[in-house]
Amino acid sequence: MKNYILLFILFSCCENKTINKSEIVGSEKEIALILAERKWNEVYGKSQISGQKPFVAEKKNDSIWIVHGTFNKTGFGGVAYAEVNVKTQEVIEYTHGE
Repeated sequence: MKNYILLFILFSCCENKTINKSEIVGSEKEIALILAERKWNEVYGKSQISGQKPFVAEKKNDSIWIVHGTFNKTGFGGVAYAEVNVKTQEVIEYTHGE
């Protein structure tokens, strides 16, 4: 009987938390860079995006980071741009210049 009471107390006191395995762990800057690159690769293709490294991430406000690529050596073409909400881990806006 004591074991059942102990188990009841244990389960009633603890929160039932599930871990979202798709959640990215790291600094806010790292999260912004990873999410932006994933979105760009999905939309524009990995070959186009990999030529724009290193990516630059700058904090816009409390939860939004602006991430963009750098121009290639030829200086032709545009770069990828994204705004990432690191709190919700979502890309809220993205584009690619011409």
